[in-house]
Amino acid sequence: MSDTKMTVWALFDSGNGSYTKGATALNGSEGANIDIYPVGIDIENKNNHFINLNLADYGRLFGDTKLFDELDKLPKPDLIIASPPCESWSNASAMNEGNACWKQEDLSDSLFAPQREASMFTIRNSSDYDQAYINYQYDRQFMKRVNGELTAFNTIEIIKRYAPKYFIIENPASGRLWKYIEQVIGFRLPYLNMTRYNNYDYPLQKPTKFASNLDLGLKNDIIKQEVEWKYFSKSYNERSNIPHNLVIEIFTKVYNKFIQEKQHDK
Repeated sequence: MSDTKMTVWALFDSGNGSYTKGATALNGSEGANIDIYPVGIDIENKNNHFINLNLADYGRLFGDTKLFDELDKLPKPDLIIASPPCESWSNASAMNEGNACWKQEDLSDSLFAPQREASMFTIRNSSDYDQAYINYQYDRQFMKRVNGELTAFNTIEIIKRYAPKYFIIENPASGRLWKYIEQVIGFRLPYLNMTRYNNYDYPLQKPTKFASNLDLGLKNDIIKQEVEWKYFSKSYNERSNIPHNLVIEIFTKVYNKFIQEKQHDK
């Protein structure tokens, strides 16, 4: 095992632990030295390999700083890798003019051509759901939207507060998260790193981005998938899995760069 240790915080790696499994495999077979700290909550209550913290926490608004107090106890991260919940950003819950949590701003009633781009982050009224062809529940979609915003906001706040050398944020390629982070939160994502999961021995194509301050050069060939999404597992954790070979490639590339930079600094 290498003497040079890379410390990783894996946010939202509390389900099946794809990042934790990848780091463990590299430490065992490739002689890497990755010290990983998975953080989050398990929606299915099946796992306990992680530090149990609610990453949608907003208690500091009322003086409760538990989230940062607990993170402050961990070794400083060299890499923060995060997979925040995608439900509120995804186009899977399609509705008229957007998805079940957000709709596109309507500027069409102007006498002139719109002078700015219509926002895709207009909050839906409860009446929108009365007209939907799928029985989305207003209260459920409201909470999904708030959870999505809080987890996205906290992800960026954690990256800014702990200033890792590298960061990576994973989410579906066509989701709204990317524009929300850059346009609403105002945090720059230098490289979006597009890939498709079935380039890495996975049955689903699942176009995905791993936005980062590193160019990861991931495989992105268009390959016919083996199974349709609707026939895939209904388990939240299974649907959130990241292909093992993809995680291995990402960690290998980041770890090698980390080692090179450490040697250069000597």
